[in-house]
Amino acid sequence: MKASKKCPHCGHWSAWNRQITDLCENCGQFLDPTALERQQAQEERIEEEKKRFTIDLIQINPDDSAFTKLWKGIGLGFQLAFVGIMSFLLWLIALLAG
Repeated sequence: MKASKKCPHCGHWSAWNRQITDLCENCGQFLDPTALERQQAQEERIEEEKKRFTIDLIQINPDDSAFTKLWKGIGLGFQLAFVGIMSFLLWLIALLAG
């Protein structure tokens, strides 16, 4: 079923496939600019949440010396143990809270 939408920029009616990226046949502007802005804001928010909820672990590079690899390995072990203990405690608190 075909639909049409009035362009918010020029006021002419254009064919509309109910897509965010549909353009006006007269002026070439987006028929639904607010939905496009909402989608872009949502994508930015998702990227920000991905960055916020990642754990920055120590990276052991293959070109590091043996001494550096040893100390980075020990530090990585402490990091993983800490994350494991904290996760367990949070799980336990959530379990006891009901």
